[in-house]
Amino acid sequence: MTDDCVPAPSGSRYVADEIILYGVDLNDANGVAHLDVGLVGTELQIKLANGIITGSTVLAYGYAFDGHCYRLDSNRIFVVTGPNAEPAVGCGFDKTPSTTPGYKMWRITASEQILEISTAFGHARTLILDAQLPGKRSPGSYAITLRMAHRNGRLTNE
Repeated sequence: MTDDCVPAPSGSRYVADEIILYGVDLNDANGVAHLDVGLVGTELQIKLANGIITGSTVLAYGYAFDGHCYRLDSNRIFVVTGPNAEPAVGCGFDKTPSTTPGYKMWRITASEQILEISTAFGHARTLILDAQLPGKRSPGSYAITLRMAHRNGRLTNE
């Protein structure tokens, strides 16, 4: 087995549902993450404002779970509150050249709540209208239509 497939050791204690998230911390020294959203001269800034809660805006590339390493199909952005970032160990993320900023890792549990930030840039037709075409909508919107059709479009049974 190569080093690229071995996650970080669990440390001094074993946590059964631990996920190790690998990526880079997008926060600057002031705790603000700057995201270029595709519009010229426009950026999205994320700041975790509560002084009690610490956290990171993470550009995630992969994760480890249950002794296995996984790569995400595309880079994803998460806001992780709670654990502090550690220097990355395992899954090939500790082999960063010394001239570039290193990868970090966050140890979270499967039940921990995190926020995913999804950005999409395009024309309003694509992002709003085309996304609502049949076959592209969420399954929940079809369930609402089915329930209303069941009562001949009435909202009550009376």
